[in-house]
Amino acid sequence: MNRLASHATLAAAAALVLLLLGAQAASPLLYTAENTSTGAHADPATIQKRSPGDADALVPLMDDLLGQTGTLALTIKLKDYESAERDLARYSDLSRQFDRLVVTLDVSGTDVGEFQRNNRQNLDALATLLNDSRRFEELQRLEIEVLDGEQRMAVAYEGEALRQKMREGFASYASREAVTTQIAERYGANTTPYHESVGHFAEVADAADDRRESSSAVTSPLGIAVAPHEGRYGETLTIAGSYSGGAPGTRVEVYVDSRNAGAATLDANGTYACSYRIGRVLAGPHLAYAVAGSVYSEVATFEVLPANTTITLAVMEVNATAVACSGNLTAEGRPVMRAPVVIRTNDGTLVTAETDQQGAYSTEIVLAPGEYTLRTEFHAAEYPLNPSESETVAVQVRGEGLSPLPFIAALAAAAGAGWYLRRRRPEEEPIAAAEPPAEPEIVQPPTEPDIGDLPPREAATVLFRALRARLGIPETKTPRDCVRIAPDHAGFFERYERIRYAGEIPTDDELRAMETEARGGDEGAA
Repeated sequence: MNRLASHATLAAAAALVLLLLGAQAASPLLYTAENTSTGAHADPATIQKRSPGDADALVPLMDDLLGQTGTLALTIKLKDYESAERDLARYSDLSRQFDRLVVTLDVSGTDVGEFQRNNRQNLDALATLLNDSRRFEELQRLEIEVLDGEQRMAVAYEGEALRQKMREGFASYASREAVTTQIAERYGANTTPYHESVGHFAEVADAADDRRESSSAVTSPLGIAVAPHEGRYGETLTIAGSYSGGAPGTRVEVYVDSRNAGAATLDANGTYACSYRIGRVLAGPHLAYAVAGSVYSEVATFEVLPANTTITLAVMEVNATAVACSGNLTAEGRPVMRAPVVIRTNDGTLVTAETDQQGAYSTEIVLAPGEYTLRTEFHAAEYPLNPSESETVAVQVRGEGLSPLPFIAALAAAAGAGWYLRRRRPEEEPIAAAEPPAEPEIVQPPTEPDIGDLPPREAATVLFRALRARLGIPETKTPRDCVRIAPDHAGFFERYERIRYAGEIPTDDELRAMETEARGGDEGAA
């Protein structure tokens, strides 16, 4: 190779090194959520049976959920309430796991999301059936033990309310069978236990009807009516009636689905009225009855209709590494109060927030430098509301500053190339004076950490800086740099990395352990 070709090759190599280092400095790939999270993320359109990664995570949980419905319904039918409580706890735990998986995979808008919504309603229905069946057994014993006519009538009225509630519950449960099994079979899940659970549910409701006493057909002197007969979230219904023979001022308790929903007193005409605002209840039929002393009314029914929701998202930069997310959740113009929402980024990070009394939410998210898209989602758990998503918002996170190492390496490469070229060309002038050495990094003296009443993630940052200063590590070093410099404290720095850049929340025990290590072991703990 001649001299000119050698020089050209070296110059091209130096230019390539500078180009690569410049790209790394402009867009560092450090501390993304993908580095610190093991959760899978998939496009809803790709969640199919032939997709082994995602389907293998979903189908076993589907199988377990469907199997648990059959087990729980059977133990309720057999009146083994102790076993039914354990089965219900297991079913609830499996449902929470499935809900987290649906959110993580972002499949709430697919058939898997519809299966999830039906499963939530099935869980609520079976939990209600367990409570109502146990209460119904108690009422049967009371009807035998109570001899007083008025008290016996009161027990019979409550029993009638439970019978009607069981019938309505079974009708709702059975209506979901076709859709739920169709989705499950599409993914190869076993639907036999779920079919059996529908039969067990029917037997429990039929058994309650078979035990109807003639006293339940007696007209109650305490009347009740709900107006209007249907409504949506945020609307107010009026539950009212009259008490034949009741004294003015008598207190009347109103119950919706066997839960106390309000109270009123009889006026001079023997009538009462109570307002009921539709809030965090499931869509569908509901039951209401009134109680005045030991006298029970008959049962009135009303329907809660599902409402559409709208959720907004606004993003504002807080500092170089954090953004503030805020917005409002409304149902046909009405604020949705105390509702959970999820903020999702395009790298898979999930952050939860809760709306206030005005339906507003706000939270901060710490992200690694880079470009992101964010959106907020509402999944309508336990609300008579349809799910919704906000518009996608793009945001640029600048980061705390670029590391000087790529630029130092680039300058070193350029200086090396210049030295080589000057050495091969003796006719040129002597080499110019070398660049002055870079100023040494300043290490701040260690200070005692004081986390006081700081939020958990801010407290973790204070403890990280305190340990870094105690070990004499420069402030420019990241947690990953600190692991290499002080491997004895690798666990501390790796945990802080997940807290800082993946958004995890440290527990009180973790903060105490981190504080002990930041203070210097036993001395700090003391």
